[in-house]
Amino acid sequence: MQIFLFLALIIAVVAVFFALQNNDPANVKFAVWEFNSSLAFVLLLAVLAGALISFLFSMPSNVRARWTIRQQRKKLNEYEASLAEVNAKLEENEKKLLTLQSPPEKKGDEAMEIVVPDPAAKH
Repeated sequence: MQIFLFLALIIAVVAVFFALQNNDPANVKFAVWEFNSSLAFVLLLAVLAGALISFLFSMPSNVRARWTIRQQRKKLNEYEASLAEVNAKLEENEKKLLTLQSPPEKKGDEAMEIVVPDPAAKH
């Protein structure tokens, strides 16, 4: 930012020197208009007119680029929200999977006895 201010100051100083050295009268005729002014002022008006025309011709592409950027940011936000939802579902499903895969916990050191009836023994 300070570099731009420094460059603007240099350009302003150069413009002042230019205006002081080119203060001869100039007669400008354009269509039905005619005006007399200093050469520096006429050149300054020409530069400003060129800058304005350049700005106006570049305006449609700048507007289109800003519109495209805005649309892409909107899509990016939607995709990020969708990704967050998918990540949340993934974490939830991973937790469910871990609970299903983990072996059942023992309730203590008690041994369980399984009794299988003997088919040969009849009462």
